Amino acid sequence: MVVTVSPVDQGSKEETFTTLASDFGFDDKVKRLFLEGRMETLEDFRFYFTDEKEIDIFVAAEKSLVGAEQKLQIARVRRAWAAVRQSGLRKENRNTVSSVAELDDLLEESTLRDVKVNFWKRYKAKYPVEVTPSDQLLSRCYREMDKRLLTVYDVWKVKTLLHQVTSTKKRKQVGTDLYTFEDDADATPGTRGVEKYLATLHTYLLALSIAGSSKMEGAPTEEAFGNDATKFVKVPWDVLQSYYFRASRSAMLVPEVSRLQWLEERDIAERSVWVSQFREGDESLGQVVLSVMDKRGAHWDTPIQTMMTRAAPAFPPQHPARPDARAQQQGQQQRRQQPPRQNKQPPRQNTGASQPPMGGGVKMPPGTSATALRDGKSLCPDFNRGACATKGASCVKGLHKCSKVLRNGRPCGMSYHGAHNCRNP
Repeated sequence: MVVTVSPVDQGSKEETFTTLASDFGFDDKVKRLFLEGRMETLEDFRFYFTDEKEIDIFVAAEKSLVGAEQKLQIARVRRAWAAVRQSGLRKENRNTVSSVAELDDLLEESTLRDVKVNFWKRYKAKYPVEVTPSDQLLSRCYREMDKRLLTVYDVWKVKTLLHQVTSTKKRKQVGTDLYTFEDDADATPGTRGVEKYLATLHTYLLALSIAGSSKMEGAPTEEAFGNDATKFVKVPWDVLQSYYFRASRSAMLVPEVSRLQWLEERDIAERSVWVSQFREGDESLGQVVLSVMDKRGAHWDTPIQTMMTRAAPAFPPQHPARPDARAQQQGQQQRRQQPPRQNKQPPRQNTGASQPPMGGGVKMPPGTSATALRDGKSLCPDFNRGACATKGASCVKGLHKCSKVLRNGRPCGMSYHGAHNCRNP
């Protein structure tokens, strides 16, 4: 028989088993066995018996039930036990996959519309379908912020509204009576690159901003020009745009061969800090992003590229064609026969050593502190000791940049930290 009833615990033991007896047609004598027994909840009932034979013994304890009546009551208790077990298994399956499945479920239509309206009222902006995030992405971002379960979302999985309206979805079962919808596996992913990564990152940040466009609790009634937007909106779009433009600008300064890897590593590292700080604190996501950008600004500075000394050409430029082996041998014999010149200077050889630092400086041992950059600009010694009272990019003593000499013999030169806390090798 198919189980159609889903038993649930009531306020007390008596109410629970009275309802169970009513739902499955227990005799009053069988109901009394439950009420006088040691089981207190349906969870006790679920694990009290290990198989159906123990149920037979339990019902047979009532001596007044015999024959067909006893068999009928045994069948009904078995059916109730099966329903309780199925309900328990369904609950366990939901607990194991609900955190993922619920986050990916679409919001109610009214809630989703309110989210989009809030963004429109504040920014009066509308984006094309190839930039606008899909409803599923908006729903996930909304739930992650509402439940403070932010994740380091895979940027390559970001879908736009254009993808939503032009793709098909397949239903996949992830548990008992629990399904998720996935994109058709036949869809071929596009080519990966820096431009594609920045485009999907922009869409993801836009989804966070739309989902977090509701007002902050206790926000001031009036917002003047130049006010901190994080005091008015949970996730201000201008803050996320600042993060996007910094990432785009910094990535373009990195050599193309390593640009994508460099960008992806720093983006994931920074968004990981977002997740940690947002989950463990009570700040809004906008406040978290703003503070982390300030703390980790040095990580987005373009690394100092090592200047490789070009090797000298194997042959003089006036001889574009390489001489053959016989001509080389004849030239060597002629040079041996000619007497050596006394005033001839030895030819310059390229040893591969790097040139001295620009500005006439001398290479310093790694780990020491330089007084100036290679271009001669002075470095503030107090800033590099962490003792300069002047705030900003420089002071009268020099630039506020790291003076620690690295392994390549050059100063670190990065902003946001001094030699006393530099971690570069």
